[in-house]
Amino acid sequence: MKTSKDMPRTRRSRCLTPEVLEDRMVLSSGQGSTFAIMPASITTAGQVTSTPFTISPSLFHANSHGKLMLGVDVTAINQQASTSNVPNNPVAPEILSITSSNGRQIPVERSHYYAKIAKANHLGNTPTSAVLFTIRPPAASQASQTYTVQVKGLNHTTGEYLLGFYLPGDVAGTGTVTKADVTTVKSLIGDAATNSNYNFDADINRNGIINRQDVRLTQQNIGASTEVSPVASVNLDPASDPANNRTSPYSTVHFAGMVTPGATVTFANQANNNAPTTTTADATGAYSIMVPLVPGSNTFTVTTKDGFGQSISGAISPVVYSPTSASNTPGG
Repeated sequence: MKTSKDMPRTRRSRCLTPEVLEDRMVLSSGQGSTFAIMPASITTAGQVTSTPFTISPSLFHANSHGKLMLGVDVTAINQQASTSNVPNNPVAPEILSITSSNGRQIPVERSHYYAKIAKANHLGNTPTSAVLFTIRPPAASQASQTYTVQVKGLNHTTGEYLLGFYLPGDVAGTGTVTKADVTTVKSLIGDAATNSNYNFDADINRNGIINRQDVRLTQQNIGASTEVSPVASVNLDPASDPANNRTSPYSTVHFAGMVTPGATVTFANQANNNAPTTTTADATGAYSIMVPLVPGSNTFTVTTKDGFGQSISGAISPVVYSPTSASNTPGG
């Protein structure tokens, strides 16, 4: 989660600042095409875990043929996970299937990453894989559709992992696949994970080489788009922070930021047991919220939940309430 004063929405990128709530790196290394990140875990050997996600007409739009191609990366995040057979090994997560709400299995195209791809994206030697699948998203007048990703740990491994959902072909990270993305992929034909200029987002099927198949897949997805964002911003209003040092004379302060459109944003103060304060982002993803403080340091856990099923949560830098004779609201 980003806490700077500016939150550009022209590129979907993982924000690395001193106040990042979570290190949400997945296989795309936070590059453009990843629009959602979900953690999960395999706790027992042989277990198959299920992670649901929702395709809503307000957050997803089909291409000109009424279809939407999506991708899912998976990678381990717990390097200390172990089993009785292989001590201190991380989980080796494998996406088994994508199913609809009625249990129908969605056809997928899958790739298994090899060491050179992992190294190119700062993943070490963690076993990884990805799948592509195509669906018909609901039209504006239709109900949302729920799907589920099934994952199993290979070789009886257990531990935590991340699912990274991406929009295949969205090389520029605008949230929409365009003809300009096709041009970019064409310009990179022949680049492999061993090349210094290898672009993971242009490797649509994640097989380690950018070729004409990646161009074809990008062309198939032209016009497809999503409003879901893997990042959220939390900005303390300067009017609530007149000294610009996160110390406020007001008992209630104003925060604003950007998240996925329609997402809920909840502020829970770790300094007391009062009920959390919650608001909902508008259709552009902007939110505004007044949050009460207690005297002294206030550290908030901020949690966002969007219509796709993604949740972003963590603590932001403290805000100190130093009461004065001033009004108890910003600008009062």
